[in-house]
Amino acid sequence: MSTNREFWIRINPAGCVTGSVLAGYVGLLAEDAHKEFTPRIADRRKEAAAGWRHELISHDEWTSRAQPSLTGHCDHPRRAATTAAAS
Repeated sequence: MSTNREFWIRINPAGCVTGSVLAGYVGLLAEDAHKEFTPRIADRRKEAAAGWRHELISHDEWTSRAQPSLTGHCDHPRRAATTAAAS
């Protein structure tokens, strides 16, 4: 089932989605989403410098990208371990 809802997703430096929120709830700017997840400006600055980011995505993309991470099925740790072992 497709829907036109949009979501902000919170992505850690490793590329894993660690949170999501409806865009209509927080606004249409990445800054709005970052404020929702991290209220303190000093913490937001540290996160931005460390590589945390926020992306606006469709519901269909949320299902394919965010849902696996948010339900514990993210493969980033496995891929990182496989890449390190291959080096």
